[in-house]
Amino acid sequence: MGRFRRYFLYRTVLFISLLGITLFFLRGRGRLLPLALFSILFIIDEILVFFLQDRTRLFNLLIDATYLSLFIGFTGGFYSPFAPFYFTLIVFAAYLLSPISSFIIAGYSGILYGFICFGIPNNLPERLLLFQLPEVPTPVEALLTFIIYSLSFIFTAALSSFIVERFKKEVVRLKVTTGDILEAMDQAIITLDDEKRIVWSNSTASTMLNKTFKTGDFLNEVLYKPLRSTFEKIVTGEKEEFEFEYNDRTYKLKRNDLNQEQGTILVINDVTREKEIEKEMQMRGKLITLGQFAANLAHEVRNPVSSIRASAELFKPQGKYSQKNEQLKQLIIDESDHLNGLVEKFLEFTKDFEVKLKEIYLRDAFEKTKSLLKMSKYFNDKITIEDKVNKHILINADPNMLKSVLVNLGTNSLKSMRNGGRLIFNAVRNEKIIIEVEDTGYGISEEDMNNIFSPFFSRFNDGFGFGLAIVKRIVKLHGWDIRVESKLGQGTKFKIII
Repeated sequence: MGRFRRYFLYRTVLFISLLGITLFFLRGRGRLLPLALFSILFIIDEILVFFLQDRTRLFNLLIDATYLSLFIGFTGGFYSPFAPFYFTLIVFAAYLLSPISSFIIAGYSGILYGFICFGIPNNLPERLLLFQLPEVPTPVEALLTFIIYSLSFIFTAALSSFIVERFKKEVVRLKVTTGDILEAMDQAIITLDDEKRIVWSNSTASTMLNKTFKTGDFLNEVLYKPLRSTFEKIVTGEKEEFEFEYNDRTYKLKRNDLNQEQGTILVINDVTREKEIEKEMQMRGKLITLGQFAANLAHEVRNPVSSIRASAELFKPQGKYSQKNEQLKQLIIDESDHLNGLVEKFLEFTKDFEVKLKEIYLRDAFEKTKSLLKMSKYFNDKITIEDKVNKHILINADPNMLKSVLVNLGTNSLKSMRNGGRLIFNAVRNEKIIIEVEDTGYGISEEDMNNIFSPFFSRFNDGFGFGLAIVKRIVKLHGWDIRVESKLGQGTKFKIII
């Protein structure tokens, strides 16, 4: 409720109370003409104030003090029981306007009451009085009463101004403290009343849920349809906590009831990072187990495989089926190499990486990678490798791990361009450094995009499914991010964001 509306309500209640009390005591006694005139003037003033004003002004309270003085004069003047209502106007002035306004009303009320004490008892016709005066007060009585009331008016103005100013400062302090704390929180906070209407929300709630929340709106009408059933479960008390997915993020919604069921506070936390860490910890636990298994596997598999391969190399086919036996021998050697490669990749994937950061030039890392890729069995004369990396870009990274990332990405690009193409290395520095590995190969289907970083998944017949999984592990260990853009027939671009 605005300040002007509060003032209008207060003055209406005040004067209607005065009229009602007076009518109660005047039942059957007549003398209602002055009261009727006063009531008509008050109603006209109420209409004018309501329709012609938009804020509270000092002259409103001055007019009200004048009305009250006339009413006190009609109801007995010096002996009127309504004189204490001056204090109400003085407090109104302090609360609705300012301390200075309160003192002005106090002084004006003292002057008006002086006229009542010294003028009205002797000069006002008896027929205009609503109550018959018992006697005319003596000058000493009038002076003493005037002094007491005048000093009381000043004291009330001082006390009410002090209390109101302290109250306003405390409200501001509480608003600043509470509001700033709630606005600074990472959690979204929405407060509802007992009818599930929004009372308050912080800016985090609007950002998190991509919606503007206005006081007085029903929560169920404001939320987007996918979220309504989720919030309904919490608001109705069906559940105390609930996790939900929205805009590729994971959130936890929690309910807290206010005392005496006066409302509900909803707290929403973004737990996306926590979930990622949880998954990483679970993966790390699995990798430790796999690492132990891999060590045993390497010992149990490598020796027999090496023996089989060595035996195959020593075997010299002769006789009628020598050509066919030669093919079988080569098949044994190739499959032994493949199995040995699988064991090595598996060991590399499961080992516990130790990052040793060092300041290196990106250009040097790409030069070494380019040399290694040109010696790869997947490289041919139809493929060109372009290096567009600025030689002045420095980063903090583990040199061996970075080389492993670039070689794995580059090898995948070579495999996808067996009929020729371009492999482009680039690095740009804006707000962050972005490493790009782009090729003009046959691309990645939408179906495979969600699985390319998963272990044991490979798009190539001779792949083991660990290359990109190792790339992602190394990128995450450095605190970087990796993204991929690809379409079938249009090539692939990997971006490492540092």
